[in-house]
Amino acid sequence: MRKRLIISSVGVLAALLLALIPLSSASAHEVRHVGNYTFIVGFLNEPAYENSQNAISLTVCNGKTCEIAGGGDSGPVSNPFNDADKSLKAEVSIGGSSPLALTLQPVDGAPGKYTADFIPTKTGDYTFHFTGALNGQKIDEKFTGGPNTFSEVAQITAYPASQATTTSQQSNSNLQAQIQDAKNTGVLVGSLGALIGLIGLGTAVVALRRRPTTSGTAPDESQRG
Repeated sequence: MRKRLIISSVGVLAALLLALIPLSSASAHEVRHVGNYTFIVGFLNEPAYENSQNAISLTVCNGKTCEIAGGGDSGPVSNPFNDADKSLKAEVSIGGSSPLALTLQPVDGAPGKYTADFIPTKTGDYTFHFTGALNGQKIDEKFTGGPNTFSEVAQITAYPASQATTTSQQSNSNLQAQIQDAKNTGVLVGSLGALIGLIGLGTAVVALRRRPTTSGTAPDESQRG
């Protein structure tokens, strides 16, 4: 009886853990202690997809932790740092691309939470860079997406293909075909020109060889008769 109870308890615990895993990965944000404050950073919409509207999601709390009602990172914060948008600047970058400056905006009805809208147009891990100061404390922090931080930007499958995409693909195909035709025509014309030149040269040589040659000088008119 006791053995069955232990097995049942382990099974229930495992089921609960498995149920929580998708929730954690779907709303992954990085939590970092920054001096006297705590930052929670990630994409506003996760998973994040290329060419889809998204934004930086930033939560700033007073102290070494963010006290969020209900747990997670989506509930109201009980120890928010207000007006961080007035003293912090945000940038987004990926790979070797030049950083793009963004404007932080406070979220209505959610003290301590801020967003900065942009559309990620490339797949991969994005870096969010925050600079400025909070109550005299200098801030210079970079947050980069990854398995242990927040969502990377993934490619989204479009179905059905849009008319603009289809038209663009057809135009590109037609252009490539025209370029190839022009190359082929140029090669053909060049070959014909070379052939005609060779024929002309051969004809001239033959004509020169068949031309009669004369020896001596023509007789003088006074010596005739």
